[in-house]
Amino acid sequence: MVSTEKDPVTSAKDKKKPPKICVGRETLERMNFLYQAAALMSQTNPQLSASYGKLAKSIGKKAVIRMEPAIKRTLCVRCGVLLNPATTADVVDFRHKQLCYVQVNCKLCGYVKRFYNSKNHQLWLDNPSSLVEQIEFD
Repeated sequence: MVSTEKDPVTSAKDKKKPPKICVGRETLERMNFLYQAAALMSQTNPQLSASYGKLAKSIGKKAVIRMEPAIKRTLCVRCGVLLNPATTADVVDFRHKQLCYVQVNCKLCGYVKRFYNSKNHQLWLDNPSSLVEQIEFD
């Protein structure tokens, strides 16, 4: 007897693949909202900005999602406030013979953060080989 149904192997190939779903999309959206709220409140209410920044970092830790280094650098490590030059942070540029760095001092908690400058240094995320795939949201 000849079956009129299609072979399950060939029918699976004929179907189109569903669009890729980003894992933790809701968490990323919530972290983005909290970061934007921290940026908005950093000039008027730095304590509220610090609580929003800490909350965004803790949500990322709980969901095991990494923040982009450019965003991570703008938040204070200790208190979580968004570091805006002249409002919530003091920025000092040090240049010596062999050592060059930018020092950012948080005005809210007093934490000092140094970013060293080197001509040959390149971040891993800026390297084209670090990009595996790019997901676009509709």
